[in-house]
Amino acid sequence: MLKEEIDEAKRAVNTDTVQMTIGEVSNMYTSKELNILPDFQRLFRWSNERKSNFVESILIGIPVPPVFVYENENGTWELIDGLQRISTLLEFMGVLKDVDTGVVLRSQLQKTKYLPSLQGMVWEQKADGEVQIDKALQLFFRRARVDFQILKHPSDPKTKFDLFQRLNRGGAYANEQEVRTCSMVLANAEFTQAIRQFAQRNDVNGIFQITAEQRATQRDVEYIVRMIVHTFADYDRSLDVQEFLDAAIIDILTERDRDEVIQTLTWTLETLQRILGDRALMPPQNAGEGIASRFSLRALEAIAVGVARNKAAIMAHANPDQFVKDKIENFWQQPQVAEMSASGLRGTVRLQRTIPFGAQWFNPNA
Repeated sequence: MLKEEIDEAKRAVNTDTVQMTIGEVSNMYTSKELNILPDFQRLFRWSNERKSNFVESILIGIPVPPVFVYENENGTWELIDGLQRISTLLEFMGVLKDVDTGVVLRSQLQKTKYLPSLQGMVWEQKADGEVQIDKALQLFFRRARVDFQILKHPSDPKTKFDLFQRLNRGGAYANEQEVRTCSMVLANAEFTQAIRQFAQRNDVNGIFQITAEQRATQRDVEYIVRMIVHTFADYDRSLDVQEFLDAAIIDILTERDRDEVIQTLTWTLETLQRILGDRALMPPQNAGEGIASRFSLRALEAIAVGVARNKAAIMAHANPDQFVKDKIENFWQQPQVAEMSASGLRGTVRLQRTIPFGAQWFNPNA
């Protein structure tokens, strides 16, 4: 059985390994044969110290990890893993372009443990205080080799998203949703753009209590993704919460109708906003014991998702707004609600309480 599973999985993955010089990598980037997804490039956040240390590794011949790319149908490569390293090389050589402005970026190195003379070093001197690396070292740098692992076409398309998430989840430079957004764009760029635009709505910011700091780290997008996933997919108990969100949103982006999803979100949040305003997901002052008066995932999963899952039945109700209002107000008095976010409760357990309860609670026909 295991061997059959391994053989089947291998058939879905077609890989190759090549060594390329840094000069070849630079040429591929400038000729658009090596693509860096804009959302992915925005996660290029290495400090100047780390950039300098990586350049030092190249110059003194310390082995570096391989870079992973996906081969598209047209033969171009899509960077999947190795963003910080590849971006550091391209920026030092003065060819990396800012994703928003198109301006070519340059880096000026600082001294390192083994190469203190890197202080102030640049690829090409353009200002006082800069020290241009000499021609011989430029040639050595360009000829240095980097290993590339290529996920070749025609591998199963979903393998690309799975590999991207596996390699980039848990990185110090990005949170879960920032990585997830990149894989979402790879799956369906137009659908993802519609989700991101929806996340910018005023009712989203109000109902989910989004701060400017949270918006900068895509918390607003995360909440909308959670709402979409839990509305249109049933939780797979074999996965942790983040793994489930990763897998389910890709399935939805590739299999669901975009208009249906956005219309369901729109109706749900407009209904909540119309009835209770920005406090639609906030517990009232007289909520049950142990329930803090702040937004929580419990409210998103039980109330927002519960309403969304029952959209058709609620719309058919004689008085939809009054029904939803009464159910939300009574929701916070239920003894099960406090148990949905008890101290130390794992997200996997919480989901098994909030989603079924909300789906039942907001069903007019239950």
